[in-house]
Amino acid sequence: MNITYRIDKDILYISIEGRVDASNAAEAEKNIFDIKGTNPGKHTVVDADKLEYISSAGLRVILRMRKEEPSLAIINVSPDVYDVFDMTGFTDMVTVEKAYPRMSVDGCEFIAKGANGAVYRYDDETILKTYFAKDALPEIKQERENARRAFVLGINTAIPYGIVRVGDGYGTVTELLNAVSVTKLIRNSPDDLTEAVKYYIDMLKSIHAIKVEDGEVPDMKETALNWADFVSSHIPEEQGSKLRALIEAVPKQNTLMHGDYHTNNIMVQNGEPLLIDMDTLCMGHPVFELGSMFNAFIGYSELDHQVTMDFFGYTHEAAEKFWDMSLKAYLGTDDAAVCQSVAEKAMIIGYTRMLRRAIRRPDEADSPAKIARCKEMLAILLDKVDTLTF
Repeated sequence: MNITYRIDKDILYISIEGRVDASNAAEAEKNIFDIKGTNPGKHTVVDADKLEYISSAGLRVILRMRKEEPSLAIINVSPDVYDVFDMTGFTDMVTVEKAYPRMSVDGCEFIAKGANGAVYRYDDETILKTYFAKDALPEIKQERENARRAFVLGINTAIPYGIVRVGDGYGTVTELLNAVSVTKLIRNSPDDLTEAVKYYIDMLKSIHAIKVEDGEVPDMKETALNWADFVSSHIPEEQGSKLRALIEAVPKQNTLMHGDYHTNNIMVQNGEPLLIDMDTLCMGHPVFELGSMFNAFIGYSELDHQVTMDFFGYTHEAAEKFWDMSLKAYLGTDDAAVCQSVAEKAMIIGYTRMLRRAIRRPDEADSPAKIARCKEMLAILLDKVDTLTF
């Protein structure tokens, strides 16, 4: 038997490994309550991922924990151990969650990665997304709920149907039979982006055609105002005041947005685009969506073009071309002046977000250069842009 613990977001996770029976139950109880005593006030979760067996003596230890903390939960319970909890009535008293099936990405085709995880082709029918955070269950459950909500609202989306363990973390499984990402379409045909742009913008327009109720998803205007408040103390006062005023003046809109809309998040199946990665679903004026898109294709890799290749697997030049063609298709015009005007509005949102991110990550080697670039571009753009709406 071995007992360890970790703390994540004020939750005390106590892991029990091996067997707990009459020979070591007293030792287990002492170790557990010593851990709880040195971490007072934290909600306790028992992680039974490596618990092989528990006897009635071990169950009495759990009972004493539950008596002290009625909201006690037990997670990652194997089928055999779950049967013990179930037969003895524990599942009626304590939240007991079965262990998730285990899968591995070894030998799988890598599709793409994002801010929160990476996506792999597990087999011809299945996509497996792994999450970077070790305890991503709340994030996974929220993303599944967002996917269901988007599906009901009429968005062609793929809903994860299973949660699995991948290494020390978690993943989700989605059925996407022979689907390919828009990213892969660009990789396969970087000189002709017409098809990729069409799938990409058709999906974007279908998302932006949907209106949601207040409170149904986060409001991006509020988030952008928080960005502006943060960076205002790092740029000249006049620029900070104008930046906040521009965002404040953006009219409230209940337009549904994805929030992280780039080519890794669009799959094509049987000639139809499918939206994935739903954890950033939000609402607001489309300028906020375009700001995120600018960052994905241009902003984040502006100083180091290898970033585009690492993230998408295609060149920065292809990303620039795709951004330009996508903006024209979204706006429905080839007028260079109109497109440039809207791009500059999106860039203000993009550089504001990047500046905040770079300031908050001072240990990253490229942060000083990014901070200088964002400040330089915001100074230029704020001097010429008087509204963010279009």
